[in-house]
Amino acid sequence: MYRSLFLIGLLGMLSLRGLSQCVVTQDAQKRVITTCRYYDSKGGFLMNRPDRSQSMTQVTYLGSEYLTFPVWQPGTLETGDSKKSIPCLIAFNIATNVVKCRFEGDEQEYEVQPDAFTVNDMRFISQVSEKGGQTSRVYYKVLYAGKTRVLKQLRCNLIVPKREAYTLDDPFDGTFRRQKTYFIQRNNDRPRTVSLSRKSVLSVLDDPASRLDQYLTQRKLDVLQLVNAVAYYDGFQE
Repeated sequence: MYRSLFLIGLLGMLSLRGLSQCVVTQDAQKRVITTCRYYDSKGGFLMNRPDRSQSMTQVTYLGSEYLTFPVWQPGTLETGDSKKSIPCLIAFNIATNVVKCRFEGDEQEYEVQPDAFTVNDMRFISQVSEKGGQTSRVYYKVLYAGKTRVLKQLRCNLIVPKREAYTLDDPFDGTFRRQKTYFIQRNNDRPRTVSLSRKSVLSVLDDPASRLDQYLTQRKLDVLQLVNAVAYYDGFQE
């Protein structure tokens, strides 16, 4: 029943996803790898169906575009139209910012846009983004949630190097590289980018009494120091 209510609550933002041509596994050295196979025509166009003019091509990349390994992990989805969290298996693609789920007893993959979701004790919230007349959601991992929030956005890019003669023995055709960006969000406003530095934090958080200025003594911060600084700031907010 809860799943039906959740599907209704998404207001048609669910769409079926086909089977992927890429598989994420681990190699003998426990490294996460992505193997993709496709048919490459003589003209250079990729086709879904093979014919006599096509050959099978396989590429292997180090890493994955997904948040976790294994890709599918138990989690919960949340939407404003439902008061209950909906359990499902979740795969979060941080390269495309796409959340997919599989409900119990249903092997079909669904692409969803929940308000928030939790996977492996990591909670993600969303902000609505509009571009070209289309609405989508950007997801942020919650590092601290008080009056002020500390958020982290994870992104992933595939780096494909130019093949040189001396690198032909490299077993990988490319590498998925992750980037982390930190944000501070006040009063449900738009998250503001912050770097791990004293100067950046002070520029984002207003503190006329300079209490935070006196609290932060180091120029460079780590993530824990960033979270502690925001928690300290929250302590003297009305």
